Amino acid sequence: MRYISDFKILLVSFVCILFAYGCGYQFAGKAPELGSQYKTVSIPMFTNNTTESSLEQVFTKYFREEFILNSGLPLVPSNQADLIILGNIEGISTSVVSYREAEETRESRVTVSIKLKCIRTSNSQVVWKGNLSYYEEYFQDPDPIVTLQNRQKAIHFIAQYLAEEVHQRLAAKF
Repeated sequence: MRYISDFKILLVSFVCILFAYGCGYQFAGKAPELGSQYKTVSIPMFTNNTTESSLEQVFTKYFREEFILNSGLPLVPSNQADLIILGNIEGISTSVVSYREAEETRESRVTVSIKLKCIRTSNSQVVWKGNLSYYEEYFQDPDPIVTLQNRQKAIHFIAQYLAEEVHQRLAAKF
């Protein structure tokens, strides 16, 4: 009798998985791949229009990692790519979110704005472009080095988030 009950549970589970798969649902962790018309992608170093150094390295790193891990496309030099993703860091700003006491900042927010353009190399057509921005809060610390580290972590979080967002948008388009 126990085997029949286990079989029913297994059968119901199998049917649910088939139903979910057939309806277009995806299990978490599996990102959609870019269309079959692209076999390779290039992500040159972002340009940085801000006064903050090294942002271009941070954003380029996260975008390359995202596309290497989740697009199904190999990363190649621009002259060998089917799709080129050009990124420009347009701005970065910091604002106060909360105070401790007597105008002592407790938490700040860093916002980064980027401009992206995706170009099909076969005909130089812009297949997608967009302006995106995102922000993240970080805690101020009496030690300025700790505050700087917190801000850097927030910037890295923003870069990773925007890379994932762009990959999702591109994958949905194709």
